[in-house]
Parts: sequence; C-alpha cells; structure tokens
Amino acid sequence: MHLNYRVITALLFISSIFFNCYPLLLATKEEPNDNTSVLLGTYLLLVGNCNTGSGLWARDLTTQSSVCVPVQLLYDGNNVQVYKEVSLSTNYDLVNFGKVFDTNTYNKLIATFGTPSDRDGDGKIKILVMDIRDGATTNSAYVAGYYDPVNYFPDNFLSRIRSNYAEVLYLDGKELIAANNSDPTAFTSTAAHEFQHLLRFPRMYEVGQSDELWINEGTSEVASDIAGFGPQTSRLDCYAGRESRCSDGINGVSLLDWNNSSSEVLKQYAFAYVFMKFLYESSGTTEAEKQSFFRNSVLGANGIRANSTGSLMSVFQTSANFQSSALTTQNSDIFFRMYTLITGYSFGLSGTNFSNVEQVQSDGGIINTIDLSNAVHYYPLPTSLNRFNTLAYQVTPTTVKNTIKQGSTNFYNTSQINITTNPTRKNYGRVTGIGKGILLWADSPSGFNASVRNVTETTGDLSHIRTKPRSLKSVIGSEPGHQFPICGFEFTSGLVHTSESIPIE
Repeated sequence: MHLNYRVITALLFISSIFFNCYPLLLATKEEPNDNTSVLLGTYLLLVGNCNTGSGLWARDLTTQSSVCVPVQLLYDGNNVQVYKEVSLSTNYDLVNFGKVFDTNTYNKLIATFGTPSDRDGDGKIKILVMDIRDGATTNSAYVAGYYDPVNYFPDNFLSRIRSNYAEVLYLDGKELIAANNSDPTAFTSTAAHEFQHLLRFPRMYEVGQSDELWINEGTSEVASDIAGFGPQTSRLDCYAGRESRCSDGINGVSLLDWNNSSSEVLKQYAFAYVFMKFLYESSGTTEAEKQSFFRNSVLGANGIRANSTGSLMSVFQTSANFQSSALTTQNSDIFFRMYTLITGYSFGLSGTNFSNVEQVQSDGGIINTIDLSNAVHYYPLPTSLNRFNTLAYQVTPTTVKNTIKQGSTNFYNTSQINITTNPTRKNYGRVTGIGKGILLWADSPSGFNASVRNVTETTGDLSHIRTKPRSLKSVIGSEPGHQFPICGFEFTSGLVHTSESIPIE
C-alpha cells in the first residue's frame, strides 16, 4: 500500500508539470476496486479538469499547446452557451450577445450553411470568451477569434493539443471587445465569421477535402453580412486603399494565392470579401436563392462542393441567376468574366468599357476581344457594394506595377497599358477606360477542373484530410511594424492547426 501511494505521488507530480488539467481517464471504465485507481480518480476530479464542466481546453497560439481555461457559464440558450474565462473582467454584455447569437446569428447561418455537427450530443454551440493566448501586447496585433478543428475529434490526453470534443468557438475578451468602441459590430461579426468555419469543417472532413483558403475566408466574411453585421465598410476601404493599413489597396495583390506576407494579408481578406460578396449577390434575385448558392458551395451540388476555384464556378453554374449566354459554361471563362467585372467596377470603369475586353484564353494564345455588355446587364454592381460608385471610395493605386501575380489585378491611371501573349499565362486580360485601365491575370494556380466529392467512410483519424491547402504559416506576422493577425486552417504533417482571426484595429 505504501508503494502505491509513492507511485500515485509521482504520477501527480508528473501530470502537474505536463498538463494544465487532466481528463477523467476512468469515466468510461467500470468502477475499479483497486485503491490506487480510486485515489487517482479522486485526484483527477479534484484538480478541476476540462472534461467535467469546470473548464474548457483552448490553444496557446504562442506555443501550439493546450491550456485548461477555468470558465463561468453566463448564458445557456436553445442553441448556444456562452462561457467567460473566470479571470476575465469586462463590461461588455455577454448575456445579451448570447441572446443575439442564439436567436439571430445561429438561425440565419444554419439556414445558409446547414446544421452544425454535435460531437458532445448537447445540441449547442459553446462560445468561450477569453484572453486569447496570442502573445499580444499593448497596441500590437492580436487574434480576435478562432475555431479549432481539434475539437471535432476525441481527446487524446497524450497530445499537446487537447480536445473538448464539442463545438467550440473562441473569441477574444480584451482587444476585440475594446474594438467595439470604433466598430460596434466587431465582436458579433467575428462570432459569425468563426461560426461559418465551424459549420464548414465537418463538410470538408467527411469528404477528405480541404477548401482553398480564399474561398473559406471570403465565405466567412460574407457570413457576417448574412447575420446582419454588414456591409463591412472597413473591408471595402482596405480593398480600395482608402484605409491607413492598406495603402495601394488590392493593386497587384493576388486573390487566390495567399502567402505569409503580413503587408498583404489584410488586403487579401478584403479582396476575398468583395469577390465572394459579388458572387453571392449575383447568384440570385432573392435571399433564398443566394442562400441556396452558399449552401451548395459548402454541402455540395451535383456531387461537387466549392473546395477549389474551379469547383466554386461549377457550383455557381447551378445558381438561380446563372446566365450562360453572358458567362459561357467554361469555369475558366466564368471566373475571368466575373473577376473582370468586379475589379473594373471598383475602379470606376463603366458598362461601355466592358464592350471591348481583351483576353488571352490559353497559354501563348492570341489576344481576343470579347464583349461583356451582356454580363454587365445580368451582373451589375450590387447595392451592397455601391460604395464603389463614389469616386472617393474607388480603388486608389499609388504605385505602378511592372510585374503581375497570378490571380491579381494591376490598376493604372492611364489607358496605355500593354498586353502581350505569354507562353505560360492564360486568362490574361485588359480593360481600358478614359485615363485609366486594368491589367488582370484571372487564372487559378490550381486550375479550373471541378473536384467531385470524395464520399468515403471516415473515422476520427486526422489523416483523412489529404490535401494541403495554401495557407498562412504563422499566427502573427513577424515583420517589425507589420504584425497582423491571420485567419485560416493550416494542415501540417497531417495534423490540424488553426489560427483564426479577423484583423481589427
């Protein structure tokens, strides 16, 4: 018996060092008779672990390990529970926030994207408001919120990354709440953004797909609008270069090929928001039709879900307002034309400017002139983006780009823009107006073939996610003076990591 107690003491010491809190390992086993097991089980109950309701696992984004956060339940509704980190002090009305999410955000987004998973069987989403462990200091960048896919899988007490095996969203209770002073919807819109990620992840996982980052993030951005927290003028102004952190706007920035350049990440969020907003508004004439398009992009239509640029265009072809006479039925042409319209609109190019659009359709091909007047008729600038109709809010290029990136547009305050053929460049084009013009390369690095859903039986093994998407590689950019939070899934060595956030001043 004395030996048993010595063993127990050693175990307690080791567990205290390596774990912030410990799971109840005996919860699914028969009641043991052994004194050692009884004492160990009693200890694990007393320390207040994250699987007994006294705490929730959260990720320390600076160390990529989990911490057990002691929590207080503030709101328990039909669809959502709102928890606060016990040590967090805030004057923000989290009970009212819970009611708004429960009765508004939840219903609108599940009507759009489908019902959430329910790993713990309680039928509710858990929202933990906490001081996110992101290494943020005064006036620095911070992570506003995130969804961690690890919670979709059973907990492994031997792992550095622990799971609540429940549907959990994490929102920052300090800097993000402070951001409400300048943007009253900062907190609520972030919750809607992250909820789309929570709804989307199981759909990706069950078919062994990972969605292109710009599609996932752009959809989350529009989800905030669907929930009633848009349009997001800060995003529109960043897109146009009218926001202090986004000089030159999306001039030369790729919509499709996201990278780790902290100087561009805010602009890429803005670009993804504007393009997906344009596509969403163009997909139907009623909210039900538009929601159907977004639902199909996540759940799938005709065996295809929007995990890639090509697949997104295939799903768009099934939307209620799709007009093949204006866009053709080729995914590459559809993307080229919609991309040309929205970037042109945002620069003040008018309908007549689109009657003579130059396009190189194939690698090394000839320059063709196409008339997009019919596309302008069916897909005008939507009311929600009419900020771009005002000169003061249109794209303002400050630099002349001598090179072009795949998936980007170069804006010029001159109509004399040269377009040439290139042996490795297709979907290359030019639109000119009076004293201005755009040069664009609307080609996807992944191509435009649609990916058919790979419906297979899956288990809780993370290895079923086979495709590594383009992703940002760090939580916060490392360049001095340019530290912005990032948002997106990252799959590394078969493990799921996430560093979700909405950059907010």
